[in-house]
Amino acid sequence: MLITQELTVKVNEEYILDDVHVEFGPGIHILMGPNGAGKSSFAHALMGHYNYETTGAVEFFGKDILALETFERARAGLFVGFQSPSPVPGLSNFQFLKQAKQSRGEKPNIKEDLGAFRDQAKMFGLPEDWDKRHLNVDSSGGEKKKNELIQMLTLNPKCAILDEPDSGLDVDGIKKLRMELNSFRNNDPDRILIIITHYQQLIEELQVDSVSILKDQKIKQYEGVDKAYEIFEEGFDNV
Repeated sequence: MLITQELTVKVNEEYILDDVHVEFGPGIHILMGPNGAGKSSFAHALMGHYNYETTGAVEFFGKDILALETFERARAGLFVGFQSPSPVPGLSNFQFLKQAKQSRGEKPNIKEDLGAFRDQAKMFGLPEDWDKRHLNVDSSGGEKKKNELIQMLTLNPKCAILDEPDSGLDVDGIKKLRMELNSFRNNDPDRILIIITHYQQLIEELQVDSVSILKDQKIKQYEGVDKAYEIFEEGFDNV
């Protein structure tokens, strides 16, 4: 479980969230809200971004992670895919994942890991030399999103928060995204997947357990997927 209790998030003394209590159990959860409501900030705050001042508690599988450093939250099994991943010159896509696994105390098997990475890159239609390309450097938006999916599948977190994973993907990319997200959820009944999106086609094809709406510094959560369809029809005005 990922549970926030009296969670308040501020940036430069401006409130993003105020006294929020929300629970994400195993399954797929959609997070929606008006533009600028703070959906990305919510993800950054949970991951421990230094710009965000947080109070309250965030219980992650029985442990309060709010006092932990970002790398400690990652080691605990939290993963965030960003809305606009930053380029990192000098660090290859594969080297990034190798170092990430080493930081968690895992001993990499270079041959096996590289083979798996190349297979995943091929599945997503990425260039043959993708393992050697620098992380998010000269990459399209869709390529960055596919790369984050490979990172998630490789690192196998307990909870993944994906910020607009559909951004920049074509029809085939959306289809693969949907398949991988459903598989990620189904392969481990304890996994939590929180997806920030307003893309109706993606939501329709996912096995959604809840929809949460972030608006006016609060989060309201609804079981099932019906609330998303209501938003598609009526917008956020009456939420």
